[in-house]
Amino acid sequence: MRATLHLIDGPGPGRLATMAHPAGGEQLSASMTALAEAGVATLVCALTDDELARLELTGAPGAAATAGLTYVRFPIPDRTTPQAHQLPAVSDLADQLAGEVRAGRYVATHCWAGIGRSSLLAGATLVRLGFSPAESWQRIRAARGLPVPDSADQERWLFRFAEAE
Repeated sequence: MRATLHLIDGPGPGRLATMAHPAGGEQLSASMTALAEAGVATLVCALTDDELARLELTGAPGAAATAGLTYVRFPIPDRTTPQAHQLPAVSDLADQLAGEVRAGRYVATHCWAGIGRSSLLAGATLVRLGFSPAESWQRIRAARGLPVPDSADQERWLFRFAEAE
């Protein structure tokens, strides 16, 4: 069970990718193992509790650990952005993920479809790596092969995030 990783060009020396949610339920362990075999070191999940339950991914932290992945969760409701009070936490997460990419590790962000929230978190990481919000969106769109993010609010949020720093 190999997930499609949408590798974003140029943030190295490590790698940054977005993806749709991994397979859950009986396939969860295999999907986490496949990510580890693809070289992913850190998996960032933007799903809400309800989405995790619907997708049978509530066991993802344990399955990720068993596969040797670091699992980070930052839930964001679908088609929305982090709230203003979450800015320090998003900032810390983006710093952490950028540090991992700078250290040569492979980071993958996921939400449900790998379009909105996963792109938002990857974009914040790219901003921390020195890319402008516009260039970040361009790189994520090229990697994904379709328009991202899900909403104009999500696109504007990355510009506000960059300005707040």
